[in-house]
Amino acid sequence: MGPANLQKAPSETLLHHLPAHHVLICTQCRYAIQPLAVSRHLKEIHHIYRSHRQGLVDYAKGLHLVDPADAVLPLPHEAPIPLLPTENGLACARDDCTHLCVTVKRMKSHWASCHKDLVGNWSPQWRPVALQTFFRGNQLKYFIVTPQDTSPEFPTDFLSLKLEFPPDWTPDHVALFKHFTQTTYLGMSASPMSRQLWQAAIPRLAFSHTFLKDGILACSALHLAHLHPSHKQRYRIIAARHQALALPKFRELVAAPTDETCNAILAFSQLLIVHSFAAGEEDESLLLVKEDPNGGALESDGLPDWLRLIRGSCTILGHVWANMKSGLLKPLVEESYGVPVNRPPPSDNTVPENPTAVVAQAQLKQLVNLPILNEPNHEKRTAYFSALMLLSRAFRCASVAKESGAFSMWTVVQVWPSRVSLEYLELLLRAREPAALVLLAHYCVLLGPLASAWYMDGFQKRLLDRIYWQLDADWRRWLDWPYAEAGLMPPYRAGFVFPSV
Repeated sequence: MGPANLQKAPSETLLHHLPAHHVLICTQCRYAIQPLAVSRHLKEIHHIYRSHRQGLVDYAKGLHLVDPADAVLPLPHEAPIPLLPTENGLACARDDCTHLCVTVKRMKSHWASCHKDLVGNWSPQWRPVALQTFFRGNQLKYFIVTPQDTSPEFPTDFLSLKLEFPPDWTPDHVALFKHFTQTTYLGMSASPMSRQLWQAAIPRLAFSHTFLKDGILACSALHLAHLHPSHKQRYRIIAARHQALALPKFRELVAAPTDETCNAILAFSQLLIVHSFAAGEEDESLLLVKEDPNGGALESDGLPDWLRLIRGSCTILGHVWANMKSGLLKPLVEESYGVPVNRPPPSDNTVPENPTAVVAQAQLKQLVNLPILNEPNHEKRTAYFSALMLLSRAFRCASVAKESGAFSMWTVVQVWPSRVSLEYLELLLRAREPAALVLLAHYCVLLGPLASAWYMDGFQKRLLDRIYWQLDADWRRWLDWPYAEAGLMPPYRAGFVFPSV
């Protein structure tokens, strides 16, 4: 469009208001104009005469526009804004860094100046992303967007689903759902067959089960919170909202499962486990027991939903179990409930005598000497020593799983949490008995192989630190080995000051 035509351009043709972001886009230049620069932009860039320019200026003055620093940026999972160009860019791979740029040269310069102590580290320094910006010049500020192209990895029979989203699904629902089926599903399992289920079959189930849909959206939002630290709080709020919508229906259905609901229940239970790890940043629970926020007694057994279902799967899902083992999610059932813990425990001569396994067993034997022996309550002593024996067995099972390449999230869940007694959970762990906390700290060592999973980011350290601060000085020395095995330092060595008593 030449200058002559621009003289008569209506405001909605040349200037386009984006109220959600409080910016005004020049459709010819394809970037936003600063609120106080509209008249100058029209004069100097488009050579619009003053008489024609005034109407556009008045139009802009009637809008709620903000300065560049206050513009509301899209969330990373949202589609590109059509009026703006999209560029192939780079995002710094450091979790605590939000630097974005469009050239490798600039990214290398960023690393040399901001992360020079990490240059040469094996970790990737950046990842490719799609970028847009509202403003140019010295107000340029990139933000990440997600092009809504179909992933070539989708099975053909799943492609039609993208055209059939229910009318009550918002654009955010669709974007989160697509993110799960394009990216998040990869972290749900190491098994190719199970991954296929998470990419296609389970999302298909979600179209018939709203609680599963909300579980998927919550998991997707938590994954995005991990990928985009600058938007972490917003994504966590989204995840919490969807999880709150999902749980009541899940609890209702799990009380009376049917052949029609059992697969959705199983899939949601796995999402619950991921959620319990990924959402634990602000949670002060101890993973295996729930806390009453009001400090009172809990009405149920106090177990998290995921743990109650896993521990009671044979009872809860009994009459539909046969169909589940041979049905749609058979690979998931085998992966979830077929870990080595359900087979006879390995004997000493079947476990590889690697140094790590030997040291672990020697360390666990020392826990026999904890002061729990002086506990007058026989039930508590029995619960502790039973949990200790199971933990020793869990380390052996985990060693076998790692040697065979079969170690997974389900190994961690099944080898101890699903088998330890209710007495240990209720009488000891919930009561914050020191010996029970020490056992849980040693269990944390088994989480190590999952440390690279996005949903485990920092979880091992957070749980160890929670345990540490609930023990007095005499008990804290028992946590030296778990911290060392996790490659971490106890808080007092990391520079923390002991809280005053």
